[in-house]
Order: sequence, then structure tokens, then C-alpha cells
Amino acid sequence: MKLNKALLLISVIFISLNSNAHTKPINNEEDAFTKDVKYLFQINGSAESFSKSVKTMIKQLKSVESDVPEKYWEKAEHEFLNTSIDDLMDMIVPVYKKNMSHDDLLAMITFFESEAGKRIAQKIPEITTESMQAGMIWGQTIGKKIYEDIERKGYKIRLPFTP
Repeated sequence: MKLNKALLLISVIFISLNSNAHTKPINNEEDAFTKDVKYLFQINGSAESFSKSVKTMIKQLKSVESDVPEKYWEKAEHEFLNTSIDDLMDMIVPVYKKNMSHDDLLAMITFFESEAGKRIAQKIPEITTESMQAGMIWGQTIGKKIYEDIERKGYKIRLPFTP
């Protein structure tokens, strides 16, 4: 009986070591892919757009009447710029990995390292900001039209956050 347990333990250890040996290159590939996505976001203007978004959120929160001291906002902006971007990258990298190959990612990097790519990257933060604003207005307009159409037809609907 003790021999069976020992053999089982040795088998489990062997399988674990063997499976780790197979996953090691995959982890290295994931690390390279992750580094390349982060680099892409630096050179294509996305990182700047994200930083701008965090700064805008902090600015909006600061504008609300409160007793929060300025020191807090300075510290919060620094902290959230670092941690929130890292958290966002943790969510974005799997999306890129699911939808594109590493070769495609490298091709995007090559493009954004080109002169045309650099010019476009300079415009991406502003394009992103303006597009988000346009999208919000568009979404509100469409939502209002749908709501009015529902009411006109005599249907009832309770929107989220309404009593």
C-alpha cells in the first residue's frame, strides 16, 4: 500500500514537472506578447489617451465640492495613473491575444514606428477623446429616440436608475 502511494506521488511530481516544461515556452511567448502590446500602446498613442482619461476623471472629481485636500488628488493621480493603466493592460492583453497573432502585433508595431504611423499616433489621443464624446452624444440621442418611440406606442419601460 505504501509503495502504491509512493508511486502515485512520484507520478504526480513527474507529471507536474513535465507539464511545467511544456508550458514554459508558452509563458515566455505570453511575456513577449504582453511586452509588445505595452510597447504598441506607447508608440500608437493609446497609453497617452488612457493617461489623459485618468487625468480627466480626477479633474472632474476635484471639481465636485468636497473637503478632499489637494495633496490627496496629487497622490491619487500619480497612483491611479500607474495602477489603473497596469490593470487595464491586464484586461487588454488577453483581448489582443485572442484576436491577433504575435506576427500581426509586430506588423502593427512596424507601422507605428514608420513616419506615417508616428503622425497618426500623435493624433490618436485627440481622435479618441473626440470620438468618445461623439459616441456619448450619439448614444444618448439614440436612447432618447428609442424611449420616445416606446412611449408613443403605448409601451411601458422602466429605465435603470429610475424609481
